[in-house]
Amino acid sequence: MIFNLLDEKWIPVLWNNGTVSRVGIRGALTQAHRIRQIAASNPMDRVAIIRFLLALLYWCKGNPPTDKVTSSSESFSVEWFSKLDNNKDCFNLLGEGKRFYQCHAVEPISDKDKNHEIIPLIQEIPNGDDKWHFRHSTDKVNGLCRACCAHGLLRLPIFTSGEGRGWHQGINGTPPIYIMPMGTTLLETLVLNWKAVEDIGEPVWVQPVIQMGNIPFLTGMTLLARRVWLHDPIEVATCIACGSRRTPIIKTCEYQSSGPSRNNHWNDPHVLYFMTKKNDRASVRADDLTVAGKFRMDRPWSRLLSHVAKKGNSTSNGKSAPLFIIGFATDKAKNVDVWERTILNLPENLTEEIDTACQQWGQAGQQLEKKIGRAEQEGKATIASIRPHVETIVSAKAGELLAGGGAAWEKAAEEYRPMMEVIANSLSPGFTTAALKRRRDIANTLPDMKPKSEPVKKPAKKKGESK
Repeated sequence: MIFNLLDEKWIPVLWNNGTVSRVGIRGALTQAHRIRQIAASNPMDRVAIIRFLLALLYWCKGNPPTDKVTSSSESFSVEWFSKLDNNKDCFNLLGEGKRFYQCHAVEPISDKDKNHEIIPLIQEIPNGDDKWHFRHSTDKVNGLCRACCAHGLLRLPIFTSGEGRGWHQGINGTPPIYIMPMGTTLLETLVLNWKAVEDIGEPVWVQPVIQMGNIPFLTGMTLLARRVWLHDPIEVATCIACGSRRTPIIKTCEYQSSGPSRNNHWNDPHVLYFMTKKNDRASVRADDLTVAGKFRMDRPWSRLLSHVAKKGNSTSNGKSAPLFIIGFATDKAKNVDVWERTILNLPENLTEEIDTACQQWGQAGQQLEKKIGRAEQEGKATIASIRPHVETIVSAKAGELLAGGGAAWEKAAEEYRPMMEVIANSLSPGFTTAALKRRRDIANTLPDMKPKSEPVKKPAKKKGESK
């Protein structure tokens, strides 16, 4: 009843030969050159596990050496990770003594906090009065296997949202959009994200203390927004998260807020920051698509591309690599949505014109609503019904768009044409002259992505000159 994460098989991986299995921490780090990627089905787990392995790399080895591994066929030296053996008890998921990412609740603590359902560790499983949709779970009846509990604990530093009534957000506040360069192997991915930092510090499994002011790197990467203490498995059953059968499951735990942990001095390596009009620093976040009780099918992809273009390749040690993007949407009380995107063929040099093109794409898309509808609601509802389809196609070619050139953006605008023809038949049925004309106008309405020329200013007239 210890389940030590160093050697127990709990991390799902896709090997280079196409097979899938689970490994422990030691296997993931020493065999990283043979692992294609983390094979978790939920993108939150993929990001959380990679960040955790990256934190272990900093903790064991420190800043990257000048001769760090760059070839996907090489491997990290086993000697780098001797620190894991010397601190093996820090990675016990269960048992007496130290536990990984866990600490007992503190007073005052309610009876509910002492015997809390385990399900909140995994956001996509509804519990309590959450909307069930097509998935059902029953508090304190269904439970999680030990591997899924470990995955849920790893989510706490980066995907904890504020729920009111004393529940606080994580160090990044409302979970932002995370952007991570990805290599062809797990080793390559870790190397791309392994950059020199000034103050490495200690992770929370060594020093579980919340610090104010400037926060060390490893503390910020691993800071927990919840106090969790898993209760022992009491039954062999099916895990409600991964579906593993005949496995020990955990149904309850101690669960309590760790108090305010948001820190505006913390610079997360995988978050895009920008300055607001009030000169405050903010992070790019995924929008909550549930507006006024109505599901709004629209994501501001162009706004995200604009921030990616401004930051450029600083996310990947100056090397061109695919960017893996995770958006976690929340209304601060409920977990709404999680989505992922991958930007391929990111150019090495990004120009300022890209930012202008991204903004123009967003504005031109909004103008379509006014151009096709006789009423405001008609235009908004119609464009909102087709934009997700178009944006999905366009965002898959984000690398080409960021490479620059008006031709790429005008080609992206053409993706609207087949959908606008369908809309034209819907909004303007009939065979009258007016209906046919309106149908043609709607079908030919596309985002205007032609480069905007600066208006020519006429010289001011001198006093006494004729007009």
